Amino acid sequence: MLRIAIALLLGHCAVLVLPELPSPWLGGFVLGAFMIASALLRLQALGALAVGGLLAWLAGINGLKGDLAPALEGQEVAIRGRIVSLPERHEGGVQFDFELDSRSAAHTDGLPRVARLTWYSSAAVLEPGERWQLRVRMKRRHGFANPGGFDYEGALFRAAIGATGYVREDTANIRLAASGSREPLLRLRGAIAATIAKATRGDPFTGVLQGLAVGVQDGMSVEQWRVFAITGTTHLMAISGLHIGMVASVFAWLGGVGLVRLCPQRWGFTIFQGQAVGGIAGALSYSALAGMSVPTQRTLIMLCVYLVTRAMRRPVDVTHTLSMALILVLLVDPFAPLAPGSWLSFLAVAAILFSTLGRRKRSRLLPEFGRVQWAVTIGLLPVVVASFGTVSLVSPLANAVAIPVFTGLLVPLVLICTTVAIFSLTGGELCFQLPLWLLQVAWRALNAMAQWPWATWHMPAVEPWAYLLFGLGALAFLIPAIWPVRLAAGLLCLPAFMNAPRAPARGEAQITVLDVGQGLSTVVRTHSHVLVYDTGPLFRSGRDTGELVVLPFLWHAGIRQVDVLMISHSDMDHAGGMRTFLREMSGAQVLHGPSLPQRFGSQRCTSGQRWVWDDVVFTVLHPAARSDWSDNDSSCVLWVQTAGGSILLTGDIESGAEASVLPTIPPVDVVVVPHHGSRSSSSPTFVAKTHPRYAIVSAGYRNRWGFPKPEVSQRWREVGARELTTADTGAIQLQLTPRAFGEVRTYRAIHRRFWNWRSS
Repeated sequence: MLRIAIALLLGHCAVLVLPELPSPWLGGFVLGAFMIASALLRLQALGALAVGGLLAWLAGINGLKGDLAPALEGQEVAIRGRIVSLPERHEGGVQFDFELDSRSAAHTDGLPRVARLTWYSSAAVLEPGERWQLRVRMKRRHGFANPGGFDYEGALFRAAIGATGYVREDTANIRLAASGSREPLLRLRGAIAATIAKATRGDPFTGVLQGLAVGVQDGMSVEQWRVFAITGTTHLMAISGLHIGMVASVFAWLGGVGLVRLCPQRWGFTIFQGQAVGGIAGALSYSALAGMSVPTQRTLIMLCVYLVTRAMRRPVDVTHTLSMALILVLLVDPFAPLAPGSWLSFLAVAAILFSTLGRRKRSRLLPEFGRVQWAVTIGLLPVVVASFGTVSLVSPLANAVAIPVFTGLLVPLVLICTTVAIFSLTGGELCFQLPLWLLQVAWRALNAMAQWPWATWHMPAVEPWAYLLFGLGALAFLIPAIWPVRLAAGLLCLPAFMNAPRAPARGEAQITVLDVGQGLSTVVRTHSHVLVYDTGPLFRSGRDTGELVVLPFLWHAGIRQVDVLMISHSDMDHAGGMRTFLREMSGAQVLHGPSLPQRFGSQRCTSGQRWVWDDVVFTVLHPAARSDWSDNDSSCVLWVQTAGGSILLTGDIESGAEASVLPTIPPVDVVVVPHHGSRSSSSPTFVAKTHPRYAIVSAGYRNRWGFPKPEVSQRWREVGARELTTADTGAIQLQLTPRAFGEVRTYRAIHRRFWNWRSS
């Protein structure tokens, strides 16, 4: 059974890593050949491999059919459908998933099955299951594409979201029908979350309680998520597998006791059957409250397989149970291997299993709990490194504190208090005082751990061979063995921890223009120094690209310290991530344009500033000493030059500042196009004087200003420049060497998957 489960998983993975789905003829031929070979050779695992590939292939084809057609992007269309998620209200608007009717508009062909919509400044109170007619503008799935970054496009594809967009303010936006009997679980979860909010009267930890009770997490603050992430306890902040297991255990006990009392054994019922019925009922109910998310489904399937096996009085073989659960999960969700949570769920159980091999007797509770914590931490380390690149060093200690508090105390108390609040709001207010107090005490401990300077370790990108040794070493650590085996395991892990991506040689500069949407952030790296030019935008949610893009890229590249942070000017699409960036890279010297106030030892950039790092010359060309420049025209302009090429970073300067810079710049190889390609910049004279090989535009996908403007793009092409836009290419990386201009690489071209519809 284990071989079949692993073969099925490998078949799924073989398809899910493809840059393009094979054609029906090619796919059918390959899978058919595998099936025939399996029958002739009587190899069940080979057949399972083919079945896994077939299921993932068919699921991929079906998933892509639900995408928005390119011709409908940006078009204002009237659609009809119903709300199929809990609306999440954020500052300035509300976001929800909208399932479209099959005949929702005149443009029936090419509309997505489900769209994630935002309704800005909406006074309407939206409920799950309601049917609406809306006027919307949509675009295809899009997310940042950077080394070390989160694949938001992949997450949307896994969730079957075929488009994102926003609701236009229009009198045609009409509620067609109330929710009625539609989406009863979503409405129940929303009602319970609202009851908890009323009973806790807006306490800062209300969002955490809502997450523990019904899996609603939008009430949690950015700072709370940050602390939980640093301490490795985010899995406890929602309805996790541990919580479902705890509830299932309680209901299983109640089911066994109740069956013994109500149905004597002479009727043919056993206590194991009562435990199975009670445990499955409890797990199913609590999972439904969580919204039947994919991680919840995995836990539910694993519990059901285990309880049914016990009820049938079959020997409970953990390996067999785990294999059955894996097979069922892949059948229910062919895209499960794309989610890190899938690997973490199964490998956590496998780690515990490996750690107990050969043990003949149980140890005491605390040593056993510590051993399990150690096993899970070590066993999941390779997956955590591969998925997130960041390891919480305080996670074992934090979880040792948090798991008993959250799973053993908070979850039962929250469920009890929620039940009380449903029947009596006053009683609920009193009841919730105890879990809120416990949460505040736990928070103090977690927050203190999160402040430790060594709380997290950011791993750079690991070479495949080193990662393979890392996985084998982690496995060897789990198996009970004598010390030479443990020593060998540690040696196998060393290459991954000692791995450091190659830095540029002396005289070379590696430049990466990051994909930060409608904004700018560029990283310049020499042999032993790093400069970051701008940090991208700040968003309404309170998060910024310093946290989401810039820092993950630096850690992925093995960069732990930045020498200079240059903020071109004060616009939030350039300086929005500065605060988050400096929290992690506090040792960086800050140079900034005159539109930003001087503080914390920062220094204004002024034309004429010049320094040399590792034979690479950095020169500030603008602004001059005069102080009457506009915000955009006061941007710092930086020229980076090696013996073999140069790049010009221009911020948001417009034609006036361009004219002042012209006398000081020779032709360059690369220009980061001023002001994202607006009409007020890239004057014909400036374009002709710089005459670059590449014109790089950092702009958001289908941004509302239409940057880069077509006439601006045409100017750059007329001088022979190849224009690259981060919205289309993702991060753009180029190499300036002492001898020549190096290669230019784009992230989307290298890391394409079949759900990414852009490849260059």
